[in-house]
Amino acid sequence: MTSLNDRSQSDTNELSIEELNAKWDALENDPEFQKKPFWQRIVEIGKVVPAEEWDKQLPRDFARNGEHYMYGAPRDDEEE
Repeated sequence: MTSLNDRSQSDTNELSIEELNAKWDALENDPEFQKKPFWQRIVEIGKVVPAEEWDKQLPRDFARNGEHYMYGAPRDDEEE
């Protein structure tokens, strides 16, 4: 299997959704990937996702408003 590290970060950012799905399928079906500890698999999966997607999908306040994201509680607004 081709290592995820074979592509530069800028190349990874330009992948289409089809290419990302193909990389995920390759990881999911790779017996060597399945043998790795959970945390190593998470790191490899994280390398497949472009940085722009992490920026769009992850909340910037992380745990501060965890109850809001999980249960719909009112948000604690940041004081800046």
